Amino acid sequence: MDHFIVSLNAVMPTFLLMAAGFLLRHLGIVSAEFLKQANKVTFSVFLPVMLFRNIYPTDLSETFDVAVVFMALGCLVILFFILWFTVPHVVHDPKRQGVVMQGIFRSNYLIFGVSIVTNMFGSEKAALAAMLSAVLVPAYNFMAVVVLAVFTNKGQVSKKETVLSILKNPLILASVLGVIVAALGIDFPEFLDNSFKQLGGIATPLALIVLGGDFQISALKGRFATALTVSLIKLIAVPAVMVPIAVAMGFRNEVLMSVVLAGASPVAVSSYIMSQQAGADHELAGQIVMISSFLCLFTMFGWVYLLRSMGLV
Repeated sequence: MDHFIVSLNAVMPTFLLMAAGFLLRHLGIVSAEFLKQANKVTFSVFLPVMLFRNIYPTDLSETFDVAVVFMALGCLVILFFILWFTVPHVVHDPKRQGVVMQGIFRSNYLIFGVSIVTNMFGSEKAALAAMLSAVLVPAYNFMAVVVLAVFTNKGQVSKKETVLSILKNPLILASVLGVIVAALGIDFPEFLDNSFKQLGGIATPLALIVLGGDFQISALKGRFATALTVSLIKLIAVPAVMVPIAVAMGFRNEVLMSVVLAGASPVAVSSYIMSQQAGADHELAGQIVMISSFLCLFTMFGWVYLLRSMGLV
């Protein structure tokens, strides 16, 4: 029963915030326009501030774990190249190829991963997850820009445009700035640090509320089978490969959970926006986001319960 309660406490806050967004939208309390604007400000302001605030106070010499970064980033790179060479042989529509690839390798780690590690182990223990997000989030965005540009447009997008898209990404900028400030050992005044903390604190609950509000059952028609397949690969197959590797490397508790959630988190909401901007099948991207975000409430519970039952976390 203890394992069940711990698993429930880890996942339920995420579910309740998404459910709140769904109810607010369908009760007419918030509009589609509000959700659109809230999504924009969350992606452009609150999430970058949260990422920056989580990174810059940390002592990189203590928090930065080479083995953890090597394992998580190594798995991501290997998965990226496997998808690069296999997806075009399975998915024949160029506008869907990049969408399917990012749907499998790209995680909403900053919202779901860091949130669940915090729920389970506390904010201090979540420093490792925040550090890992500083490495993975730029990698996710870089890879997503590349696959969408290369496969959707078959190289029609210039290298300059691709590089600019990467450099202008708010999450990448926040990650780099956070690492620079941490490396230089800069301390902000308490009032400024508290302001960053409060602004960043808005990010996760608002992002989950927006995600729940955007969830439309009617939008699942047409591409459901593809979206479901991609979501199941993302949430079950990918972490099923990562777990034994992480355990074999000796990872336990918050370290193991941080690594596993890098693979077990649902697809990033921004993948829908980026797919739309790239001229890819953004409707498929949106369905993958919705289905994976819904299913993760059960799959994440399963992973937490399994690892807890085995005495690994």
